[in-house]
Amino acid sequence: MEPPKLTFAALNARVDALPEFPEGPAIFSKKAKWGYALAAAGALFALLCIKLLPNNIHTVILSSLGVAVEIAGAVVAAISQVPRRWPTFASGRREFAEQLDFDLPHHLALIDWLRTFPPDQRKMLSEFISYRHARMKEKLPMLTGGIEKLGALPVVIALYLQFKDMRWPPHPSWMEVFLIFALVLGYWLSVLQISVRLRLQLYETLLGKSLA
Repeated sequence: MEPPKLTFAALNARVDALPEFPEGPAIFSKKAKWGYALAAAGALFALLCIKLLPNNIHTVILSSLGVAVEIAGAVVAAISQVPRRWPTFASGRREFAEQLDFDLPHHLALIDWLRTFPPDQRKMLSEFISYRHARMKEKLPMLTGGIEKLGALPVVIALYLQFKDMRWPPHPSWMEVFLIFALVLGYWLSVLQISVRLRLQLYETLLGKSLA
């Protein structure tokens, strides 16, 4: 009988199926991701309306709508990352300990599941994922720098720079439109790359423990 085959797709499905701790927010929640996407879309829509449409009341209304969507998206993203209640040192340590107690059985069950596969398969995947993780750690700083430590700060700075000298109706140059779009796109790609790196790190840890 042919032994079961372990794949990264199967491991990814198992990790995605893990239950989340009720009080444990993700690095970027779904609301935060939608908020950032909404802010980027609103900003791009407003800038393109101003640059491409004739200077009349309809353009002002459409661009104002885009700016309103941008601000609403930024507010949604910011609110979604605010703690539900003001944290204290004691409550933070207690909640973190509760989260560890919640995650541990699922973590051990995932390692036990990996051990049902032949050791040579687990070793092959472990060596490959270690190589890919090392490569990503070398390349990622070229794109993100310290962005994973800054969180939403780059977006706040971008909004400040956009509105600090703003006159209505705004008349940004094509270079400014391009730079704003490049900033938003670069930040979004950085968030995606950080998410991939964290998942690679988890795969490496799980496969290593299953071989121990």
